[in-house]
Amino acid sequence: MEWSIEEIERDLLHGNITAIALPREAIVGAVNRVDDVLGTEWIRSESSAKGLFPAMRIIAMGLRLASLEGVGESEELIEQIRRKDPSAEAELTAIYLFWSNDPLVELELHPAVGSRKADFRLRKGTEPWTTVEVTQAAASKEQQRINAILRRITDAFSNIDASFALEVLFRREPTDDEISLLCDRLPDFCRLPGQQRAELVDEMGFLFLNHVEIGRLLLHEVPELADTPMIGLVTFVGGGSGEGPHHQVAVRIPFSDKRAEQFLTVEARQLPEEGRGLIMIDGPTSANELKVWSPLIQRRFQPHIHTRVSGVCLFGGGMVPVANGYDWLVQAKLITNPHAKVLLPDWIRAAVESASESFGRGGSQ
Repeated sequence: MEWSIEEIERDLLHGNITAIALPREAIVGAVNRVDDVLGTEWIRSESSAKGLFPAMRIIAMGLRLASLEGVGESEELIEQIRRKDPSAEAELTAIYLFWSNDPLVELELHPAVGSRKADFRLRKGTEPWTTVEVTQAAASKEQQRINAILRRITDAFSNIDASFALEVLFRREPTDDEISLLCDRLPDFCRLPGQQRAELVDEMGFLFLNHVEIGRLLLHEVPELADTPMIGLVTFVGGGSGEGPHHQVAVRIPFSDKRAEQFLTVEARQLPEEGRGLIMIDGPTSANELKVWSPLIQRRFQPHIHTRVSGVCLFGGGMVPVANGYDWLVQAKLITNPHAKVLLPDWIRAAVESASESFGRGGSQ
């Protein structure tokens, strides 16, 4: 089918298109591209719950799919994306990161590396190829456990009638009893008028109520936790005025994970022994996560270890508030290997830096 602005507002966004900080023609083009490539049923499956977040996911998919137009042998990757394979979507986002910076970059999917195949390789002009392996920072048992804690807290507001914006910032991981007590008391706290701030007992953390406008994401930075890696979850619940969110809850909790070295060891085997090789890890993108991952990776770059790896790019895409609404951008950080046999070309460095700067400008709004 052919989508119009009116149909996108009614059937996907359930609100005004001005909430999305993209030109109207870009929005329409993105949705119609998804319909053409993945099918109307894929869109229907993503829009069973209407609103800004599901609409932006569809639009973001359309933006990224443009990077595969004219690319040979893309049918297998597209089919994996249609089946909602997270690893295939991570590969698409990685491709989009470079293509969005320069649509003329030459891309080849699944090039042979010995008896195996890499995810893709890319180059500009007649320069040597850079071979890329993409992997996901898949949820570890620790991460799954913490996510369960976060969801218990956000689920405590499933039946609340008040309209509010709440941020919960933990100093430490709470016990089961502490979570239960907090979930019992948070609804009453969120019914309080105006801006509120509270410190949780036993140095458990902080509460911030109505310090930001509902529908915008701006997290507090507490000096004592500035160097503490965090994992977070944000929930926007619809039903507010003008079809906007009725309330929102952001929860952050300390988290650390030492999987970076394992990713580097496994993925390096997929790169050619000679030439440029780039590993891209989809997942760690927040400032605190990068503080954990970056030193771990840098310590593995030794004169005689992983020399086929020219660099590692940590990346992830997401919906970001900008000056006049919301956009979908890719955050990225490049860690180069000073001991690599072959260094990365300058344009790859520039593409990653450009994506990071755009994401930073959006996230600061």
